[in-house]
Amino acid sequence: MRSQTIVSGFFQRGFGPVMLCVAGLAACSSTPPAQAPDSELSDTPPAGAATPPSSVAGDVAADSKKNKFDEEQAKIVLARAANNAHTCIDVVDRSQPHGDASIVVTFSGKGKSTTATIAPPFEGTPIGQCATRAFVNIIIPPFEGPDVDMNYQVNLKPDAKGVKKDSGKAKK
Repeated sequence: MRSQTIVSGFFQRGFGPVMLCVAGLAACSSTPPAQAPDSELSDTPPAGAATPPSSVAGDVAADSKKNKFDEEQAKIVLARAANNAHTCIDVVDRSQPHGDASIVVTFSGKGKSTTATIAPPFEGTPIGQCATRAFVNIIIPPFEGPDVDMNYQVNLKPDAKGVKKDSGKAKK
């Protein structure tokens, strides 16, 4: 009842034709109704259609690389682990062996390092055990194929990077 009063009020005030035009325009649309396709969809674009960019179509090089061992990524995580292993010089006194060490890290196809072994004279020493722990359970992208062993050199020498300097001043 109230809606009839509102609509009749618009007509009495002269807004009726405007309301009819707005309603008519809203009912008419320039977009044709959706239609079902006439034929089966195909993988080939229609003639004259632009080809999608490689970012949309998929990068063939990235797809083939996806299941291979990523040596560059492995080198990045090995460098981070070497920085962590360098802190092991703080766990032993100066009488223990120090120097450059060679570590062999084994990566499994699941994308994780499973073992790390250190060469003598660090093998079986506290600093050697600390250093190898820094290289176990580091993560890379998963890959297909056999386990991969990588050799990496680690600095286990006290140097400017690893030496803690005591200035003699008390910290506030």
